[in-house]
Amino acid sequence: MNTYTEKLQQYIRDSKLSLSQICKLLQSKGLKTEKSYLSKLQNGKLAPASDMMNKALAEVLSVDPVELMAAAYREKIPAEVLERIRGSA
Repeated sequence: MNTYTEKLQQYIRDSKLSLSQICKLLQSKGLKTEKSYLSKLQNGKLAPASDMMNKALAEVLSVDPVELMAAAYREKIPAEVLERIRGSA
């Protein structure tokens, strides 16, 4: 199972877009973001992005938004809640 950071890094690498290009595309969608924010996200220095940002990133990177959001949720959900969810599945 890939972490949010690993997925995001792979998606960015596969897109062949620079962080500056991604940032401009996100800004054209009305999201205020900076290259430094994207860098911190892909390097795991920040918690996973919001659903809105993940959906926009997925659109810009031409990937499934659910994959990115699911990876984000796995890291945001407290361990005991995640364990309970897994136990009831």
